[in-house]
Amino acid sequence: MTPTLPLILLTEPVPRGQLTPVKASRPSVAVVYATAGGELAWFDGRPLSWSQQFFSKYRTRFEVDVSDHRRTARLASWPLPSSDQVHRFEATVDVGFRVSDPVEVVRRNIPDALVVVYGHLADVLRRFARGFAIDEAARAEAYINQQTAHEMVLPEGITIYRCVVELHPDSAARGYVESLTKARRDLHLGTTQHTAAVAEARHLSTIADMELRARLAREQAEQEAALAREAERRRVLGTAPFDIDRLISQHLVMHPEDTAQAIEMRSSWELAVAGRQELFDERSVEVFKFMVANDLIQPADVEVIRQQALHRVQGAAVPGGASSALPPVHWGSPAAGAGPAPAALVQGPALPVPDQAAPPPDRIVPGQVQAAVVTGSVSGGPRTTPVPGPAAPGPAPRPAGAGPAPGVLPVYLVVDESMAVAGCVDVLNSALRSLHAALLTPPAVSDGIRLSVLGSAGEPVVHLPAAEVEWGTRLPPLTVRGGARHDLTFERLLTVIPADVERLKLRHESVRRPVLFVLLAGPAEDDRRWQDAVRALTDPGTPYHPTVVWVGIGKADGGTVRPVAGRPELAFVAPSDTDLPQAAEQFGVLLQNAVLHLARGLASGRLDLLVECPPGLRRLVGPG
Repeated sequence: MTPTLPLILLTEPVPRGQLTPVKASRPSVAVVYATAGGELAWFDGRPLSWSQQFFSKYRTRFEVDVSDHRRTARLASWPLPSSDQVHRFEATVDVGFRVSDPVEVVRRNIPDALVVVYGHLADVLRRFARGFAIDEAARAEAYINQQTAHEMVLPEGITIYRCVVELHPDSAARGYVESLTKARRDLHLGTTQHTAAVAEARHLSTIADMELRARLAREQAEQEAALAREAERRRVLGTAPFDIDRLISQHLVMHPEDTAQAIEMRSSWELAVAGRQELFDERSVEVFKFMVANDLIQPADVEVIRQQALHRVQGAAVPGGASSALPPVHWGSPAAGAGPAPAALVQGPALPVPDQAAPPPDRIVPGQVQAAVVTGSVSGGPRTTPVPGPAAPGPAPRPAGAGPAPGVLPVYLVVDESMAVAGCVDVLNSALRSLHAALLTPPAVSDGIRLSVLGSAGEPVVHLPAAEVEWGTRLPPLTVRGGARHDLTFERLLTVIPADVERLKLRHESVRRPVLFVLLAGPAEDDRRWQDAVRALTDPGTPYHPTVVWVGIGKADGGTVRPVAGRPELAFVAPSDTDLPQAAEQFGVLLQNAVLHLARGLASGRLDLLVECPPGLRRLVGPG
């Protein structure tokens, strides 16, 4: 007969309005009272006093067993499956439990505590057992006992304070384990036999090696004799070093009829030397690009590398090593009078730079694969407003007859540093280093760019204030931080951008409208506040509002980017099947190409924003 363990020991009416003595209660029994409406009350387990009982509103009195119970049972009705879902563990459980909430026991009217306790344990143990193979009973037992070492409070008002499990494979599984053990023993035996066979093979190989060495020694002696004869012939021919010209000359002396063949040999030799030098130069360029991209070259090394490169060019281009009149290369600001950099190639019609005195709104060139966005100047004509304090340095005077001043362009980069970029932060850091190197090759490209980098997470961090890009410019590495308060970053830009533009206007004749690149990898914590901050920053009424290019990767899909993208043709997202590092790499390609095009256009006096969509991204609207 199946054992049971009732928890409600006694149920009886409350003698109200009678001079009946209070019934005593044991320490291991808690008394619970119920009204006629079913409302339950528990006075820390003690019964009502005589006066309370006389005027009581309670109708029924329950005595609940709250003592500790220990049972050892074999869970035959609840077999525990192994990880293969075919074999089963046999479990023997030593369990200890007690009633921790007598009211809940009465409310649920639990007739048998063992059904509740064993049912709960079977459910818990079954989940743990599925993580182990049938031949891992010991590991499964240790893991289960570790996980069940703490108290388990059941919703039925029962607390399991002890649970120790002993696991064994069932009869069918034991046969399987025995077969598996035998197979492992056979494998070990086979491995031992294999080791013996390998030792025998090595023994035979050693003998063969000794025979080979003896043969090689004989051949070496023969070669040494041949070399001695060749050395004697060289001594007879002369002591001068043997170069290609001497070899060909000696061949012509011995075979004058082979003049054409000798000339062909000389030409082939020169072509081979030139090919090896070209291959060496290509490899040197690749090494230099790698060192620049990984920030392995210091500013002090640039001049040494430049001198070495010029020396190689002079030696290759000027016969006899004569001096060359190559112009000096200026790193940093361009030399006075230097011409503008070549204009960037733009597919489709390119819009001219608007007049500084009246910058028109940005426009998009329709009907082309790329988006060409004109960014106007934010500076006006000559300013007469006095500046308090010491005189600020004004714009440098331009020589007579020179073209329009190219001015400077503030470029801001906001990078998501929340936990959403944890899988691609190294790729993003490499993209920043690559952009830094690209802006300095050639050096005149970066003169008009003022780059600023901000990280957006719990709090915005200005990694790089708006500054000219030089070899000494250091980009602090991006890091993964908690939070996604992107609204705080855009609120920060509302004060940072105007302050930067006003500072630049004191030193430059023309300051172009800022361009902002935003990379998101996940949604913001507060969508409404973030969207309000973006609208405030990009509102045409906001001074120096930037043109924004949006890129969403990872969890930042079209639903995240589209609500804030004022120009969907300047918004890009990664397809859902693109992994995070690959999408971050494509963002680096988009960023570098767009910034380089801005820099070249600024230097040539024809500024436009050209954003090409890399293969790993797609545009929200238009061709992508």
